[in-house]
Amino acid sequence: MKPFSKVHVRFLDIVIFGLAVALVVETSLLILNRQSGTRYVQITGETGEWIAPLDKDAEYEIPGPLGITVVHIHDGKASVVDSPCKNKICILAGAISEPNQWIACLPNKVFVRITSSGSKDEGGVDASAF
Repeated sequence: MKPFSKVHVRFLDIVIFGLAVALVVETSLLILNRQSGTRYVQITGETGEWIAPLDKDAEYEIPGPLGITVVHIHDGKASVVDSPCKNKICILAGAISEPNQWIACLPNKVFVRITSSGSKDEGGVDASAF
């Protein structure tokens, strides 16, 4: 049996490793910078649009064709707590707190979305848009 052979590290190996590390660091910094800024809750209903800061507790009653959908903002999270729709999927969606997360009550035509004042690519493509 042969003993372990020595691994020869070449200059190009070091360059490729350095580029990979730089790419990981740059990607991490871009993601962290994109999520900074003041976060807002943007609520769109059939009768208008409401924008509220995510750091202030509040409750909004949004009218729709089926009735009133209640959006609750508490502890930096927004959630739909009551809706007249049949399946209540919007309530089961839970709370959202990160930019570009959303909850929709399609039967009552209410859309709740988190936005950020620091986001540079508003409405850009993300992993779920593929």
